[in-house]
Amino acid sequence: MDTLFAEDFESGTLAAWPDGVDPRRQRVVTDPGFAQSGSRYLEVTYLAGGDGGWLTRFFMPGYDSLYVSYYVRFPATWQGGTKLIALYGSRTDNQWSALGKAGTCPSGTDFFAAMIVTEAGGNPGPTRLYAYYPAMAREPDGVTCWGRYGDGRESYVPPLILTAGVWHHVEFWVKLNTPGQSNASQLFWLDGELRGSWSGFAFRSSNVLRLNAVQLTFNRGLRGGPTTQQLYVDHLVVTTGRPKT
Repeated sequence: MDTLFAEDFESGTLAAWPDGVDPRRQRVVTDPGFAQSGSRYLEVTYLAGGDGGWLTRFFMPGYDSLYVSYYVRFPATWQGGTKLIALYGSRTDNQWSALGKAGTCPSGTDFFAAMIVTEAGGNPGPTRLYAYYPAMAREPDGVTCWGRYGDGRESYVPPLILTAGVWHHVEFWVKLNTPGQSNASQLFWLDGELRGSWSGFAFRSSNVLRLNAVQLTFNRGLRGGPTTQQLYVDHLVVTTGRPKT
């Protein structure tokens, strides 16, 4: 197992993120009494009617297994759901091929996406897997795809709510399928407990797609959210597998 990236925000800057930095939405705050560890953390501002943007780090050409661990905190005033963390699969010859693909159906050779999200039906709602993959269900027009929480083979184990006012440890591990086989898997843990798993499907039909980006993704959907609000993030680590505990 190799460590590919670690971000504890102690540098005071977001220089380690080559894509998405927006000072209106993201800033590093110094407050040892609030930070999950150390003295600094990331404060994300979701603008009314919009979202908190994103921060992307690339790992080209990519890997067949990636694991991300980080901490997230919702304030007591939080409303609605949000995307949280994504592991993207772009082509090994184009690190951008998986980005900006909302609504697009993957072909197996262009992109895939695996995310952890919270549903809108709560403050926040239940935590779910959210994926774009070649065999996913299409919308009635036959050409539009929106991310899916599962395909009937997923399993969720309550409680799935990230309670407000405390730091939660979120872990996400994605393993790609062998091209031509349906043996991909994705799992997430909340505060050390396995809460979601989905396996027996395919993210790709060719080795041209690999896991090659992690993204802190702060999206509340097409309509955005009702009000300006904050979310907090700390202590992110990306490795090629889940550490043994």
